[in-house]
Amino acid sequence: MGKPVHSRSVEIAAEILGGNEAVAKYLSVPLEDVISWAEGRAEPALSFLLRIVELIEEKTVRAARTATVVRSRRDEGR
Repeated sequence: MGKPVHSRSVEIAAEILGGNEAVAKYLSVPLEDVISWAEGRAEPALSFLLRIVELIEEKTVRAARTATVVRSRRDEGR
């Protein structure tokens, strides 16, 4: 079985923010907690997980909107 969803979410947040240290700062938690969550040794409190999911959602929605605008502009130029 794959990694738990909270571990994958922490990894994605680290990609978005630039590393586990940035995630720890973003959530105002110790770096050791973030590493533990990413490795699947512990689970974050629901409030932290929700903030991580909101970050991922915001980034994903923004990227999707940007791609849509680029496609629309490209299609208008045809």
